[in-house]
Amino acid sequence: MVFALPEFGGNRYAVDVKFSRISSAALLALLCQITFLSQGAVVGLHNPVWVSQDNLRDPSVLKVAGGYQLFYSRLVGTNWALPSSWTIARTFTKDFAEFAKPENVSPQGYASPGDVIFWQGRYVLPYQSYPTKPTLLCFSESTNLQKWSAPKTFLAEAAQLPWNTWHRVIDPSFVLEGDTLHCFFVGSCDTTNAAGKKLRANLLGHAITGDPDLKRWEILTKDEPLIGISPSAPDGVENVMVFRTGNQWTMIYSEGLEHQHLALATSTDLVAWKLEGPIEIPRQKWMARKYGAPFVWREAAGWRMILMGQSDQNHTTFGLLDSSDGRHWTLLPE
Repeated sequence: MVFALPEFGGNRYAVDVKFSRISSAALLALLCQITFLSQGAVVGLHNPVWVSQDNLRDPSVLKVAGGYQLFYSRLVGTNWALPSSWTIARTFTKDFAEFAKPENVSPQGYASPGDVIFWQGRYVLPYQSYPTKPTLLCFSESTNLQKWSAPKTFLAEAAQLPWNTWHRVIDPSFVLEGDTLHCFFVGSCDTTNAAGKKLRANLLGHAITGDPDLKRWEILTKDEPLIGISPSAPDGVENVMVFRTGNQWTMIYSEGLEHQHLALATSTDLVAWKLEGPIEIPRQKWMARKYGAPFVWREAAGWRMILMGQSDQNHTTFGLLDSSDGRHWTLLPE
């Protein structure tokens, strides 16, 4: 049978299928594979696309000539409390089927890379120090995407916001709007759930700058967070991804910490946001425990997401999803 996909330029994909013998689940997996083929993925690609001895966390993708640079938090071992367990690492892949040998971008004691942007004549990569306290926002600069500067701190004043009672700042995400650079970041406070258990909750903040050196910022969320605690996220939010879809901005973020999942918000100006609730995604084994830290980028035919998933064995890996509108997402078959 030949499938023609108008939404992907009318390209035709030949598939040998006997529909009298195929289950609905198999047909869904087949159609998902066809969608990924239409966007340039290799035959046989399946989730999780990358498994490593290390725990892979917080992915960030930059499209480059011939493929993609993938930045991520590299957790060596399982001891979260050691700075030596954490680095920002980078690999290259042309198709998400094979990955080059990873190399560290940062010294030990850093994690959670955000969007790589090209601004004021150089590339800028935001991330955070971790786990040494106080946890601060950092960035590195590069002119060639190969050699990166030592970490430089920025937006330290966000640690003193009245709602950020833990006095820490994590998970920076950059968005460029003309000459203005937006930074979405996360602070924390104490809260109590319905059962009376004391929890840490993560809360979303927002700041802007036009300063090429990232030293002077205007914090837009001085008195209260942009997104905080809700019935679907009693312990807050983290890992924000913001991208342009048509005449509006779309935000996809990790909602909840213990029972983490994805949620959606939209805005016309990056300042006022409409919360639109959880994004429904079926579970796969590699993400059976929880999933989050989404990163989204544009392909010629639609949108692609790389997602961190945690298995029942608490190991974290990366998988891919696909969308034609940035709102409804289909997992690559497992």
